[in-house]
Amino acid sequence: MSSAIEVEALTKRFGGVRAVDDLSFSVREGAVTGFLGPNGAGKTTTLRIVLGLARPTSGTALVQGKPFARLEHPSRVVGASLERAGFHPGRSGRDHLRSLCAMAGLPASRADEVLVLVDLAGKAGRRRVSGYSLGMRQRLHLAASLLGDPAILILDEPANGLDPQGIRWLRDTLRGLAGEGRTVLVSSHVLSEVAQTADEVVVIAHGRLVEQGPVAALSGGPAQAVIVRADLAPIAALAAALEAAGGIVEPHEGWLRVREVEARRVGEVALAQGIALHALYEERRSLEDVFLDLTSGEARP
Repeated sequence: MSSAIEVEALTKRFGGVRAVDDLSFSVREGAVTGFLGPNGAGKTTTLRIVLGLARPTSGTALVQGKPFARLEHPSRVVGASLERAGFHPGRSGRDHLRSLCAMAGLPASRADEVLVLVDLAGKAGRRRVSGYSLGMRQRLHLAASLLGDPAILILDEPANGLDPQGIRWLRDTLRGLAGEGRTVLVSSHVLSEVAQTADEVVVIAHGRLVEQGPVAALSGGPAQAVIVRADLAPIAALAAALEAAGGIVEPHEGWLRVREVEARRVGEVALAQGIALHALYEERRSLEDVFLDLTSGEARP
């Protein structure tokens, strides 16, 4: 599958500081890609360069094979929510979007269409933005990025301020947009949500690429341990039997953490001992675990 965004050997210096340092990665079409990194990693600078808001010191950032500045109709190619510019407090959400339509040469009716997409239609869209909650403002930002019906979306921390229902709505919305063939590049610190939403992740630290790959591959891999729960009385006998089978057992009250023995073998040992298990599951590394391992090195001076 072809790439919607290609970053190649990108470097950006601010004086003696390299905010982005020989960074290369690609974002494939029709997928949700998480753009991850600790604060100060260079994510925002990279996105600004991709969107033509900053010039690189060296290297390239291409959108559909071209620098952003050379796109004929940029608002129809890329929709972005990056700078978090304020809204005019006296305007309604609908009027704000209609003014953006006028600037982009889009029909005013498009404002009403995207308000439906972000669940701000009707009275919510006619309310003044000064009365919007943070979550409603996030939805309005997303609506603005969708005005041109773009093939690519670039979103910076879109889940900030959303309640659990709003986060689930955002997840379903982004997955739905990718299902339509759109490309979504989303920067976020909510790693548990990225794990459920993104197909792939790009992880950077100190302006450099640390890792890129499918979420399932990064957070999957072999099980770290097997967790077993049973009644308190037979748990000691089960622990002894698992150790005899070659397991390394960490006993806890009512449950065991077992390493060096596969889950299937744990179940077989329990069956042989006549012990009823209340739970048996594999412990695997989360995306958060992987992220912290990848980015836990010393901070750059």
